[in-house]
Amino acid sequence: MNFAEMKIAFSKISNTPYTFKLDLENISFEGNLFKINHKLVKINAIMRSFVYRPCDSCGQEIKLDIKENLKLFASDGLFQDDENTLSNTIEFFNSQIDLKEIATSEFENYLSDYFYCENCNKM
Repeated sequence: MNFAEMKIAFSKISNTPYTFKLDLENISFEGNLFKINHKLVKINAIMRSFVYRPCDSCGQEIKLDIKENLKLFASDGLFQDDENTLSNTIEFFNSQIDLKEIATSEFENYLSDYFYCENCNKM
């Protein structure tokens, strides 16, 4: 297993999966990435964490145990799919994939949802 640096150059990624693991404050982000073509890399990862948040209905503190399977793409520059729309692709413009940026943004994206305690879920 390769313990990845925070940033990986697109040129260092091949068709053979590159394994990575990042342990950020309370986020574990691990998986692999491999090149699909000269500008596109597929990222398969699992994000694990926990966080305490208030219920979005009553305000009671709840613990969220997070385990998310992520299937993402990273593009070296602008990317548009066949339908000419942006898909689940993260664009990087410095020829490097920033794993910390991906982990942080996926974590924040997860937390942007609504969460309810058990009592409020029953209503």
